[in-house]
Amino acid sequence: MLKIVARVMVSLSAVVVTGVASAQSPVRLVLDYAMQGQQSPIILAADGGYFERAGVTVRVDRGYGSGDSIAKVASGAYDVAFADVGAAVTFNSSQGSTRIIDVFQVYDAAPMVMLSLTKSHINKPADLAGKRIASPPGASSRVMFPTFAAVNNIDTSKINWIDVTPQLRETLLKQGQADATTALITDVAGLNRLNLSEDQISIMRFSDYGVNLYGHAILTTPAFAAKNPDVIRKLVKGVAEALKASIATPAAAISALAKRDALVEPSIEQRRLDLVLANAIVTDHVKMAGLSAVEMDRMQKTIDLITTTLKKPTMKAAELYHPEYLPQRGELMLP
Repeated sequence: MLKIVARVMVSLSAVVVTGVASAQSPVRLVLDYAMQGQQSPIILAADGGYFERAGVTVRVDRGYGSGDSIAKVASGAYDVAFADVGAAVTFNSSQGSTRIIDVFQVYDAAPMVMLSLTKSHINKPADLAGKRIASPPGASSRVMFPTFAAVNNIDTSKINWIDVTPQLRETLLKQGQADATTALITDVAGLNRLNLSEDQISIMRFSDYGVNLYGHAILTTPAFAAKNPDVIRKLVKGVAEALKASIATPAAAISALAKRDALVEPSIEQRRLDLVLANAIVTDHVKMAGLSAVEMDRMQKTIDLITTTLKKPTMKAAELYHPEYLPQRGELMLP
């Protein structure tokens, strides 16, 4: 009898230990890019205790472009991505099914731009014909360029692409080895770091030329969300709280970033964060309705614009965006 009891106790101990280990297994989150100012709110969520207080452990790794991060989540290499929702639409449409879903819309507007030097006289989309454009293949602005081109009647066969690492595109632009680059508004800070002043930089916003899309979001697979609904809710809560803290005190997010990488230049990364907050996150709509207050008709327009121009199957906004994982609306309002 004692032996039986002992075996039962051992078995129960194993179950408890296994359960604890499982509960403590970190969610694997991949960013869209290297750790810079615009990603600092997510880093703050991980390193500033926001995920922990929400009840979830999250490991945050750098990414190599939204397209690459989304593919890694779809393959199971990561559980969650912070990446461009437009790139997710492109991925889903190429798969013929909704393999990636949006559980928290971080950017109310996609801050995608074409950057060039004013001396290149690239002032409108038609001026890009025949030009050399440097961009990482997986960058969200590169993934969305075919939509930008279709809306503005740009012959993509006349674009000379230069595939580069993210670290090199601003350098090639300054050196004159590239005429333009697809980018996010935050990359203006990278050009400032190379001693290029604002009046030397030409910014062509996608949104000014017919491509007004939702931007970066917290993305996962339907299977992971369905299997781990409480984990996703806690993760989203942690992101929301850290994001509000970053909006109120941007220096806190930059401090978390600097602890991760002692080589970052805080002033440059502060500039990146300020740019993304002003141009993508704290919009008039967010000020009024709160974070991730997605308008489903606008999300449908985002989907339809991308899939129509790419001549790919479309999907319903309700298949892509899942607000059921959000905290109460009051928790998403800005201070």
